[in-house]
Order: sequence, then structure tokens, then C-alpha cells
Amino acid sequence: MSGNATQTVIIAFGLLFVILNSLGLGLKLEVGHMLAHFLRQWKLAAWVLLINFVILSGLIIGYAALVHIPADIKIGYCIIALAAGAPFAPMLTRLAKGNVEMSTTLFVVLIVGTVIAVPLALPPAVTALVPQVHRIPIWHVAWPLLLFILVPMLVGCLVRLRYPDEAVKGERPLQLIAIIALLLYANVFIASSWSLFENAWGSGTYLAAIVVPVLGIALGSLISIKNAENRRASVITTAQRSISGAIVVTIFDYPQPLANVAVTIINTFGITILLLLSLEWGRTRVHKSTRAETVRT
Repeated sequence: MSGNATQTVIIAFGLLFVILNSLGLGLKLEVGHMLAHFLRQWKLAAWVLLINFVILSGLIIGYAALVHIPADIKIGYCIIALAAGAPFAPMLTRLAKGNVEMSTTLFVVLIVGTVIAVPLALPPAVTALVPQVHRIPIWHVAWPLLLFILVPMLVGCLVRLRYPDEAVKGERPLQLIAIIALLLYANVFIASSWSLFENAWGSGTYLAAIVVPVLGIALGSLISIKNAENRRASVITTAQRSISGAIVVTIFDYPQPLANVAVTIINTFGITILLLLSLEWGRTRVHKSTRAETVRT
């Protein structure tokens, strides 16, 4: 397969994942219920926004500014820093026996925050760290995020409001296809760019791929210390960055291969770490429940 054909396949699988994942999320959302939950938990949502778009993003971009690494990897760090809202947060929270309702609400808040923050903050951040890269206009960054993330999610919400039974039936098949598309996107990209992944070894990107989710876990734990279910939701939502947002930005605005390599490495490590943590939390919760039942009997 030629280079152009491979790139077309990668883009197609990436956008298919983004669209179907956003549509599936919309089909899952009970808008009225979610808004009521947001109003009850608005202080927690404000803390999540502060951590994701100010504290954590500032730490990542600050690190990229201080270390001597390839310019394109700095761009990848900026994308990771500002694209928040993990698409698998509700699923992982369910595995972790956390508060899925809170996780879903926080995820939607972060997606909306990403659609606003990335067009406003990403171009100046990239230009500040990599002056030779031309500053991209705000609308040029915003329209793909609106078209491929926000619009499908809104369509899904409208379908859920009008045809609730059909929406419930259609959500899981869409999510399954979306996951397959993501796996194909990642595997084709990794296979076609393997030498770049090897070259990234000396840049500290693999270490950053561990540090970023660990920082997210630590900061997310501070949001809800007393309630274990809420804490697990905030940790999972904060520690994993937005795969959808990162894919859209690397396709339309910053297609530098090394930037996408950095994004892929950090997101892959992040989802793996959180999956293991969620399974461990879920296992611990089951064992505690079993012991409690044994004591009662």
C-alpha cells in the first residue's frame, strides 16, 4: 500500500471512530437527568475543569517548554495537554464500580471544554513552544471539533429524546464498531510509522506516557477524597486525555507524524494504566462485598 493510501486509511478509521463514538455517547445521554446532576455537582465539575485545562495542561506544556525534545513532539504534548475528556471514562468507571452518572456528566463537561479550549489555547501554545510553526486561526481548529465531535453527539441526544428505545438498542453496536475502528486506526498508524516510534524512545515520551496519567490520577483523587465512588469517577475522567479531540486535531491542524506519535504513545499508555486500575478497583469492591455478605451470614 502506498504512503498516500495508508494515510487515507488511517484518517478514515480515525474519523469513523470519532463520529461513531460521539454519536454513541449522544444516544446514551439522558439530557435532562444529566443537566440536573450537573447542577447538583457544579462545584465538582468546576474543579475538574480547573484541573484539566489549567493545572494539568500547564504542567504538561511547561514540561514541553523546558526540555530539549524534537519540535513536533512538543506539539504532541500541547495537544495532549489541552484535549480532555476520555471517551471510555464511563465504561472504565463502570468496571471500577465508581459513580458512572458522575463520570458521564464530567466527560460531557470536558468535551464541551475541549471544543472551546483547544481552538483558543492550542495555536498560541504551539507557536510559543515552536515559533517556526505558523499560527493556525481559531476557526480552522474549531470547525473539525464541532463537526466531528459535537454535532454527532447532539444528533445522538436528539435521537435519544425522540426514539429512546431505538437509541438504547443502537448505542452498544455503535460503540463496538467505534472501538474496532480505533484499534484499526492505531494499529495501521503504528505499523506504518514504526521507525518514528523507535525514534521517540530517546525523547522522554514513553516516560511522559506514564507520568501524565499518574499526575491525572493524583489530581483527580483530590477532587472527591471522602466518597470512593465519586473519587474513582473523577480520577478516571481526569487521568485519560481525549482520544477523539487529539485525532481530529492531528488530522486537520497538526499532521506532523511525530506529534501524532507522541499523542498515540501517551493515550495508549494512559488507557492501559486506567484499564488495569479500574479492573483492580472493581475486583477490590467485589471482594469487600463478598466478605461483608459472609460476615452477615
